[in-house]
Amino acid sequence: MLGLLLTTCTKDNENLNVDLSTYNSDTYVPTPVDDWIWDNITKPYNTEVVYRFNRNLTDVSKDISPIRSEKVQPIMEAVLEGFIKAYARVKGEAFIKTYTPKQFVLYGSASYNTNGSITLGTAEGGRKIVLYELNGIDFDNPDMSLEGGNTVRRRLRTIHHEFTHILNQIVAIPPDFEQISKADYEADWTNNDINPESISRSLGFISRYARSVYTEDFAEVTAHLLVQGQIWYDDYARKSGVEAYRKLKLKEEMIVDYFKQYFDIDFRKLQEEVQKVFREKYGDKTQTFEYWFSKGDYAKSFTHRPGLDYHNTYGVSPDFTAMYQRAVSSLAAIGNAGRVLDSIRFDFIDTENMDMVMSYRNAALSSFYYAAMAYQINIDPNTKEVTFTRLPARGTTTTWTNTNTVGSALQEINDYLTDNVFTADWLPLENVPHEQKGNYAGFYLKDNPDSYFYGRLVF
Repeated sequence: MLGLLLTTCTKDNENLNVDLSTYNSDTYVPTPVDDWIWDNITKPYNTEVVYRFNRNLTDVSKDISPIRSEKVQPIMEAVLEGFIKAYARVKGEAFIKTYTPKQFVLYGSASYNTNGSITLGTAEGGRKIVLYELNGIDFDNPDMSLEGGNTVRRRLRTIHHEFTHILNQIVAIPPDFEQISKADYEADWTNNDINPESISRSLGFISRYARSVYTEDFAEVTAHLLVQGQIWYDDYARKSGVEAYRKLKLKEEMIVDYFKQYFDIDFRKLQEEVQKVFREKYGDKTQTFEYWFSKGDYAKSFTHRPGLDYHNTYGVSPDFTAMYQRAVSSLAAIGNAGRVLDSIRFDFIDTENMDMVMSYRNAALSSFYYAAMAYQINIDPNTKEVTFTRLPARGTTTTWTNTNTVGSALQEINDYLTDNVFTADWLPLENVPHEQKGNYAGFYLKDNPDSYFYGRLVF
């Protein structure tokens, strides 16, 4: 390895104006950061924050650099809001005061391991959490990247991972959890030949590190559920394969039960509290339906049909329902054939194309037929507003040619789509259990949220 040696020289009589006392952690003058730590963390939660460089609080065999002073308060604000207060709001102050680590130790650089991996955090004896690689965090990045990067999300994931280990020291992980993937754990998890991401994922692990041992698996799944969020977790699981999906959802179920059974914590409420911090404090956009919809591979379709269970449970737009009922009457009147409208399905071909497919039956209810209309989806890159533009038929199959006969029944709904500006969104969270949030979505009028169409997403 090549290194750069910088040298300098001074005259013998030159005075060096250096106050070495400023480097003594026992004689420092408190700063506004120290006052903030005392008022917000140490005094209320009896937790010490060590950020002035102390070599003895980490592995002395490794080269570690101190955290830059301007990074201290932002990272501890993230710890306070996204960890300590999140637990306090769900379980109460007494719980987090009892179990929160009594010391946070902060370092600026990563801790590099001989196998090529890096350590981002450790939990020691249930009383101390050490955090590394803090100097590179970008607190002002609104992207809040889900796929790596030195972001607030990644650091809070480390903290929740380490705190899960602390909880596991209080109440052991149920033995059934290990059995889910017992045959697939691999100690040499950093070996790309043995454990590439594609293999660990197909085996039902949320990360390569989760495959190292069941205790890390438990902590990784917990941290990802809380910090990456339920929508991200479900999307990851669905795209990992049928067997991997089964294992990942089973692990999730056992973790939710563990928090409830042993600590009386509503894990779903804890998830939402953590996600709310990202939305409100850091401007996180990755929780929006527009974000996932614009990726192009999130959902295939949703269906509107009066009387569906989720419409009965979560409500339906009176405005759209009235249009649908007029489409029912209009279809039946075409040629006096008495056709019966069954449903309208919205198919998302990609980020720029959608088909509206009408399913209907003959008067005798003995056969199903389909008629489709094609649309271009336009998403404004700045406002994220959505508009739809009618396109020519995409083909000459019966589904498309039927529109020539019965398409007039959907003319009002077609005009509704093409004449308005929409917002893509999840069904309002207050109406839907947190774990179901990513399953129901649709579009509402920009200036009239009470006028909308939505459905259960098909993946």
